[in-house]
Amino acid sequence: MKNLFMFLILLSLCIGNTIGISTLLVKNELHNKVLGVRCRSKDDHLGDHILQVGQMTKNNFDDNIWRRTLFWCNMWKGPDFKIHISFDAYKSMWKADYGPTYLWIAREDGIYYTQTDKPPVKR
Repeated sequence: MKNLFMFLILLSLCIGNTIGISTLLVKNELHNKVLGVRCRSKDDHLGDHILQVGQMTKNNFDDNIWRRTLFWCNMWKGPDFKIHISFDAYKSMWKADYGPTYLWIAREDGIYYTQTDKPPVKR
């Protein structure tokens, strides 16, 4: 009976883990400049991207079972890619809102962040 109880707990954690797919977006709104983007976690590399003005990356992911997922991103401003910033793009927490969208926007005056339908805020 004890083994069955443990199995059911682990099964519910695994099922709950597959419900909430989140989306990490990075968008280039620089003026006539390309944007280099690299986002990754401890376990996943989301690839290297060169974004033209108006382009966006889209990556879907899910938290690990223990809700300890962290994605960080690096951005380089073209054309010489000497201006660089690194930031935490997503840090999981125990939450009830599964499946939100996390949008990071590169603009000339800084990096902006918004979640779902809220207005972007400078970070």
